Amino acid sequence: MYGEEGFQPIPTAFTIEASRKALAKMIIIDELPFRFVEGYGFQRYLTTLQPKLQIRNIPSRQTVARDVIGIYGVESEKLRGALKGCRVCLTTNTWTSIQNLNYMSLTGHFIDDDWRLYKRILNFYQVEDHKGETIGREIEMCLREWGINGIFTLIVDNASSNGATIKFLQNVIKDWEGTVLEHDFLHIRCCAHILNLIVGDGMREIDASIAKVLEAVRYVKSSPNRNQTFLGFVERLGIESKSLLCLDVPTRWNSTYLMLKTTQKFEKVFIRMDFEDDNYFSYFMNKENSGGMGSPSGIDFRNCRTFVGLLKLFYNATKKFSSSLYVTTNTFFDEMFVIQENISHLSKSQNHLLENMATKMESKCDKCWGKGNKINHLLYMAVVLSPRKKLRFEVLFF
Repeated sequence: MYGEEGFQPIPTAFTIEASRKALAKMIIIDELPFRFVEGYGFQRYLTTLQPKLQIRNIPSRQTVARDVIGIYGVESEKLRGALKGCRVCLTTNTWTSIQNLNYMSLTGHFIDDDWRLYKRILNFYQVEDHKGETIGREIEMCLREWGINGIFTLIVDNASSNGATIKFLQNVIKDWEGTVLEHDFLHIRCCAHILNLIVGDGMREIDASIAKVLEAVRYVKSSPNRNQTFLGFVERLGIESKSLLCLDVPTRWNSTYLMLKTTQKFEKVFIRMDFEDDNYFSYFMNKENSGGMGSPSGIDFRNCRTFVGLLKLFYNATKKFSSSLYVTTNTFFDEMFVIQENISHLSKSQNHLLENMATKMESKCDKCWGKGNKINHLLYMAVVLSPRKKLRFEVLFF
């Protein structure tokens, strides 16, 4: 709710009302629990800063909750006014919690009269299910609550139910005042999600060399003693690195990329451990631990570096697509073109690892993007309007 523009000059005179308001804003900005204000240490700290403030004057969690709701009401009215007459680009996402509850978020991006870009969370709430029509009705209801009558695009992931969401909205809001081309180009598929699908297909059958390296990292991170032994080898070999080993998250390919990127700096350490650390050697010889695949060798680390080079393209593109501080619409063209060109080149590689992965990625890429014909045409308009590209750049692509 609060960015840099949300901070106001601190008044020189102390008042209980001003301190309460500042406390509520702190709870919001730092995402603190309401019970934080009832902590004895925090209360003593406040009275040290301002002797005029007695502990009895520090609001309870219930009071802070009411203050937060009051701020939300004020800020909501400000946002409602800022959205009036604006055409908004929406992004929605849904997921299911570990309690098997369905949630949905709706984010709006818009530009004000001074051409400043804003990103605001319009709603975050529990929904009955993730069916397309259910999500469509929730979006329609949210838009009416905010008084938004102009939608430019709706960005969703590639879930099959989202097609029904788009069709529902195209039908029910096509007569709204801010409709563009009868919402024929309302649907934009999330580029970051498409990249995730492409990489996921490429990593589905991960190479044995990569599996060995990952298992070596898991060995080191599995206990404090093993990690300390590893750090001892790092010191002995004189390897200087600010980044340390990190475990990957199996469901997030970018964490695998970051882990392998860090691990390749410690190749000499793992090779030395193979000769001098009996526990490390025994671990990889035990089929129950590693399947008897053996510890990673120099060839395995070389394959790892090759793999990291390929994933770096996707990692950098995902970071650009996921930015919220600047417009990203005109960046997709460059990133998509570079990725497709590199995948096509690597699919003809003599390296068996790269060839297999690039072939799988190329197939998925063609399914999602084709030769550019499966991409929303409004994205091409952003490229044409970009001063760095113009129409000539796009003609060269086709």
